[in-house]
Amino acid sequence: MKTSRAGIIFLVLISLITSTVAINVKSVSAAAKFPYNAIYKYGLSSVVDNQDEANALVLREWEAWKGRHITSSGAGGFKRVQRDSSTDYDTVSEGLGYGMLLAVYFNEQSLFDDLYRYVKLHFNSRGLMSWHISANGSLAPGDGKVNCATDADEDIAVSLIFAHKQWGSNGSINYSNEAKTLISNLERHCLDGDILKPGDTWGGWSTVNPSYFAPAWYKIFAQFTGNTKWYSVADKCYEIIDSVNRKNGGTGLVPDWCTGDGSPASGQGYNYSYDATRYPWRTVLDYLWFGDERAKTNCDLINKFFIKVGPSNIQGEYSINGNQIGSAHNSSFVAPIAASALTGYDINFAKAMHEENVKVIEPDAYCYYGGSLKMITLLYTTGNFPNLYEEVVSATPTPVIPTPTPTKGVSVVLGDVNADGDVNSLDFGYMRMKLLGEIDRFPYVYGDAAADMNQDGAFDSLDFGYMRMKLLGMI
Repeated sequence: MKTSRAGIIFLVLISLITSTVAINVKSVSAAAKFPYNAIYKYGLSSVVDNQDEANALVLREWEAWKGRHITSSGAGGFKRVQRDSSTDYDTVSEGLGYGMLLAVYFNEQSLFDDLYRYVKLHFNSRGLMSWHISANGSLAPGDGKVNCATDADEDIAVSLIFAHKQWGSNGSINYSNEAKTLISNLERHCLDGDILKPGDTWGGWSTVNPSYFAPAWYKIFAQFTGNTKWYSVADKCYEIIDSVNRKNGGTGLVPDWCTGDGSPASGQGYNYSYDATRYPWRTVLDYLWFGDERAKTNCDLINKFFIKVGPSNIQGEYSINGNQIGSAHNSSFVAPIAASALTGYDINFAKAMHEENVKVIEPDAYCYYGGSLKMITLLYTTGNFPNLYEEVVSATPTPVIPTPTPTKGVSVVLGDVNADGDVNSLDFGYMRMKLLGEIDRFPYVYGDAAADMNQDGAFDSLDFGYMRMKLLGMI
């Protein structure tokens, strides 16, 4: 059987693309630093029009976030993340997870170390962080404050893994050993079989918090420790959400709390409210980093629901069937959808959600929660939240010189970067290789003009997203 030259090229390109997608480098040769301008393996990466301006905006937001929430007061000689005046500037373990994630992504090792040392001051007898600390450093009043909140400890654990990859473990903190110990404690105290418990002393099948589900983290835990049980934990998260999706009328909205079969949990809220809103920003990473189609499916259900609502009309909370029962248009509900939109289901929606996320400002008295979600998801949507456990692949810089304009009489077909007369997967492969820096130029002299799908004068990841939509018949 003869194979055409085009067919051979196609097979070679597919081989290259597949090897690019499947690569899983276990170490980085040097610490990657902000701005990453990263190409996520799947979905969209940056959805901004001007990357330099977006990076500058993110840095300003980071400095402002630190100014509001990082303090040494009541931190035992270290640093802590304080909330806001509505809670008397107390600390919750969740905030330490967010703060450590942000510190490692912004390459601030000294801040990271101070935050982690504060965490260790407040480890309970099970080696997990007490979830609620007063501003003066004492346990907050009330029962149960010594117990952990699982979402915080899993964020702290993955941050330690990233710190090990970024800075090594030969300094004053052995990040690798600390991460392995914390992950072991999570397995011992925060799992009911394969079900993630919300804390170390309660929950399980009878009480589950879907917003704590972080399947991308669990895959990294498995890779880092060699303990394959964490893959089963990720699978169980999807099983529970499948059950929820059979009850929500196809909206994709998950409840704050449920049982292991997706039903209401006794004494807990069952709406898409301030807990549940975090589900998309955790789940979408499992698609962006690992290509898990279950993550894309679940996020796209949510994307479709909010496309109908419109970015400026998002007002939480909602019933899981989509009935609006709140009126708050804030970062708590906007930011996670901006992250979810990176699946690429609708690139225009993704851009609009990013812009809405930038636009919404939290009031000072309630700035901690929504503002933290905004800070993290701005990294997502500007291509600055790569998987630090793997080699970071950055986009080639956007050229200063505009995309070449064809001379008079030359007709360029958008998407046909190899000028063979067709717009197909060959062109898609060339575009991906150019973004990843595997080729310096397209086969066609006007390939950059053909690749500029949105005709903004430059070829970038947005054009790659549009090309994907074109091939799928979505545009």
